[in-house]
Amino acid sequence: MLSTLTISRWLSTYSNACYQSCKKLGISQRPFNVFPQLYYSVQVENRIEDKLLSLKWDDGKILNYPHIYLRDHCPCPSCYDPQTKQRIISNLVLDNYSKATIKTAHISHDNDKLLIEWMDDGSHTSSSYQLDWLKTHRLISSAENKQFRIKRRLWDSNMELNMPRFDFNKVLNNKLELYEWLRSILQNGATIIDNIPKQTGQIQKIAQQVTDLRLSFYGKTFQVESLGKDAATVVYQNQRLPLHSDFSFANNTPGIQMLHCIAAAKQGGESLVCDAFKAAEMLRESHPEYFDLLVKYPLEYEDKRTINAEFFYLSLHPIISLYYNGEIKQICYTDHTRTSTLYVPQEKVTSYYKALAKFLEYAYSSDAMAQFKLQAGSMIALDNYRMLHGRTAYDVLPGTHRHLEGGYFDWDGVMSYMRVFERDHRINDKTPSM
Repeated sequence: MLSTLTISRWLSTYSNACYQSCKKLGISQRPFNVFPQLYYSVQVENRIEDKLLSLKWDDGKILNYPHIYLRDHCPCPSCYDPQTKQRIISNLVLDNYSKATIKTAHISHDNDKLLIEWMDDGSHTSSSYQLDWLKTHRLISSAENKQFRIKRRLWDSNMELNMPRFDFNKVLNNKLELYEWLRSILQNGATIIDNIPKQTGQIQKIAQQVTDLRLSFYGKTFQVESLGKDAATVVYQNQRLPLHSDFSFANNTPGIQMLHCIAAAKQGGESLVCDAFKAAEMLRESHPEYFDLLVKYPLEYEDKRTINAEFFYLSLHPIISLYYNGEIKQICYTDHTRTSTLYVPQEKVTSYYKALAKFLEYAYSSDAMAQFKLQAGSMIALDNYRMLHGRTAYDVLPGTHRHLEGGYFDWDGVMSYMRVFERDHRINDKTPSM
């Protein structure tokens, strides 16, 4: 039976208290989208034969919730521990609710919850769901392509001039500025921080505000200098370094790379920074068959050296990784550590190389790549899942020295920091999963 239930609910979520909180962070305006004030007008229909609960919202959209889905996500204290905020209920087999059926459904007297009575569910007789939760947890139809909420801005030929820049002291001392810097890396792929002391240890100062630096065989940070004949990797020589991802030889690649320029080369040593997502989208549009080859077949990478201890890293990565809906998730490509082992069928090897060549042609084009001199006292931060970077060759001259200090964040730690900040300051543009 269809019952019409009109619910009026205003969510005043950007209150004066939130505004005062923002002022403490050093801002007097509201720079982010906050939770909007919502008006809910809901019609509820329990379709027992189909085991679906249909909700028609005030915008005319009908959202269907399978009974089993609602039972699986019951938020009551016997299913969801209020202390740990984790599930107590295990799964539909162990807890015997695979045949869950809703007997009745109606709106609470508070006009903000959907109340459900279950049929033949043992001692678990009822559930209660916030309408906000139901609205935000809608299920997609087979015709929909649910988009991720990472609002990335793909580069164009003007990105070199428009690359977001931040001030070191503001990032260290203003939590909102720190959050905006991290958010900008996520959206734009690369940012620059200026006015940094020209000495080592500055990356650690930033890390103390965010999350732990990723430990590697170099330690928590590493020094990029020309070591000549003592170099264990081409990175530590002064020759040209092609566009690449960092740590492609690791199965879990770092999320963010930071490179702080302490001393710049007098001649050469310009940075190359490429939006590889842009290059990949250009490839998908012009040569979809090439795009598919770079998605399907992985390359093998290795790194075996002795730095403090002997190590041997080996990994497989496709150049282009996708989310389930076809959006690009990650680009991973490095020339100097890829091996001669191919996992491409022999009849497709030539086509694969053509696909790789076309991708790199786009990557080095002005539509996707910027070339500039990173000055001493500045630091570039790169999304290592998205950006490729390299450098031009540089001269090692008497009295000159090129020195960069680097470090890595994993995206998990960074995104955790961002979500906590968003929760505490009631920012609606939530950071999704990577």
